[in-house]
Amino acid sequence: MLRVPISQAEPGMTLALPVYHPQNLSTVLLKANAEIERRTIDRLREMAVPEIWIRYPRLDMVSKFISPAVMAARAEMAAEVSTAFESAGKGVHARLDFNAYKKAMSAMLQKLMLDPDSAIFVNELVDSGKPAVRHGANVGYISVLMGLRLGFYLLRERKRLPAMLAKDVTNLGVAAMLHDVGMTRLPDEVLRRWREHRDESDPEWRRHTEIGFDMVRGNIEPSAAASVLHHHQRFDGSGFPERCMLTGQTEPVSGQAIHIFARIIAAADMYDRLVHPVSDPTSNPAGEAAERPSVPPVRALGMMLREPVRSKIDPVVLRALLSVCPAYAPGSCVTLSNGMRAVVADWTPLDPCRPTVQELTHFEDDEPGEPIDLREHPEVFIMEHDGVDVRKDNFAPSTPAEFDLMHIEKQMTNAAFEGEEIADIRALSA
Repeated sequence: MLRVPISQAEPGMTLALPVYHPQNLSTVLLKANAEIERRTIDRLREMAVPEIWIRYPRLDMVSKFISPAVMAARAEMAAEVSTAFESAGKGVHARLDFNAYKKAMSAMLQKLMLDPDSAIFVNELVDSGKPAVRHGANVGYISVLMGLRLGFYLLRERKRLPAMLAKDVTNLGVAAMLHDVGMTRLPDEVLRRWREHRDESDPEWRRHTEIGFDMVRGNIEPSAAASVLHHHQRFDGSGFPERCMLTGQTEPVSGQAIHIFARIIAAADMYDRLVHPVSDPTSNPAGEAAERPSVPPVRALGMMLREPVRSKIDPVVLRALLSVCPAYAPGSCVTLSNGMRAVVADWTPLDPCRPTVQELTHFEDDEPGEPIDLREHPEVFIMEHDGVDVRKDNFAPSTPAEFDLMHIEKQMTNAAFEGEEIADIRALSA
């Protein structure tokens, strides 16, 4: 199984997974096992389908990361995001179907529970020509993936709740998919200013968090609704909105005073906006893509690991992001520094930029070559990903445990067992 950007698709390729209709996300456009023709490829390009998965000899190891059932559930969730944004944009009296959103999120969670190997962000499911829909669907999915990995942290941060409720991420997912719904009610002039300048200090643009909160409160869990309000909070206190005190004054919110749901959504939101700068309602993807093109995941992750961005993210949540968003996703094509063309066959979040790869040319032979674990070949590195030069984007852990989420979990578990209080999450994750 090989992931192929639609720009690189060729006639005769056989689909390994279905292709979903970009304007009707719950509808299958092409079924798995279909052999594509030139006219089909041209049509898919016209419809802005971002990529396809094709059958490729001796690449079955990649299939463990891809679940057709999860993909179908993601498509249903993305369809609900589209419906929500269309409804919200019709005016202040529009009704949002929160039961449908929660049902779609619950169904996706059930599929992820049954196939945990597929619980990583491997592929873009949709590009409907509506950047806000893609963004909401991506942030909803990534937030849920992180929430599933952070069960131990949710128990700690939501310790007033019974364990089962504390670890339930359904409402987190709903809040994440709707986190930017308030943008649909902003005046066109405000959205135009935002698209041109990306000025987060613009007070009129900042109102989208309050508008979104007003739209969802009373319909989802209060902490999830509050996370829509606070998804632009930053761990270092540089976010918004500020908290109102009893004295009438306001103060920044920072660290663990920010609800864990909001911290998770903030990281997912930041990651997807770095990968896809064009992600707002009324954006014109065709016109803006040249000015703000999408970037490889490795570049976005590298930016989040460096200052000034790193200190804005909960360090535990950042490790969770690294555990679900591969720098080089399995199934994607890369070129190594020795000139070899290869496909990513496996990966580890402990060293994201050194996955296991397999040479593409080997699959024409009777005997395929052995997988190459780049961690065992430090002289070789990935220099190109899907045709983009990434030599300056690769990063590495400064210590063996720097990106290890399980290491943090063990530290927290041991501290809880010994009755110790962890006062500074930053120190714990250092």
